[in-house]
Amino acid sequence: MSKKQFRHLFMSVEGVNCETLYFKHVAKLITESDSAKYGLKLDPRVARPLDFAKRNHFKPRDSYKHRPLPYIHIQDIEDYYDEEQKAKFYGIIDEMRDVKEQFNISYEFGYSNYTFELWLLLHVADMNYAVSDRYAYLEKINKWFGRHFQSLEEYKKENEFQSILDEFVTLDSVFNAIERAEIIVQKNEDNKNVRENYRNFTFYHDNPDISVHNVVKLMFEICAVKRQ
Repeated sequence: MSKKQFRHLFMSVEGVNCETLYFKHVAKLITESDSAKYGLKLDPRVARPLDFAKRNHFKPRDSYKHRPLPYIHIQDIEDYYDEEQKAKFYGIIDEMRDVKEQFNISYEFGYSNYTFELWLLLHVADMNYAVSDRYAYLEKINKWFGRHFQSLEEYKKENEFQSILDEFVTLDSVFNAIERAEIIVQKNEDNKNVRENYRNFTFYHDNPDISVHNVVKLMFEICAVKRQ
């Protein structure tokens, strides 16, 4: 394989292990694949959007189609109907808008309702139905990944989560996850579920809802990843 040029993205995430490990894994898949024209440099940091931008706004950004690439933030909604969680989610959006006003940096927002586990499960299964709470994903994780975790905390341990990535997350399965995510969004639209536009970020109140796939589609686009 000939030496590739690299694209570079700035990413902040909410979760300590899962989101960081996942996107590092995907960047590695892209970089090592003959189906990608460019490699991807990605160093996800656990941070809120505004803090992250303050630390990094002076660093040069790659451009794509004659525009600087956006920063990326990955966040769960967890429970829109919990006032504390709702305020937290709105606060994240407020910060991304503050970054735009202060540093002229746009954000691509990859969220999951309820949790990032929804996105991971989409690599192997259709998940276009509601669950009662975020802990309901544990049963699905054990079923689809052939595990016997007793808690989400056990599943999120670095070695356990990395083993799932190594076994189940390939570029092909990521393409499958994108397609399944798009079905979720389309189903929400077809069912006329409650949709909100808050400061030009749109999302549905009820689970499942997701936009993580838009972030991954951006990665594939700027790195010219082709499905084999």
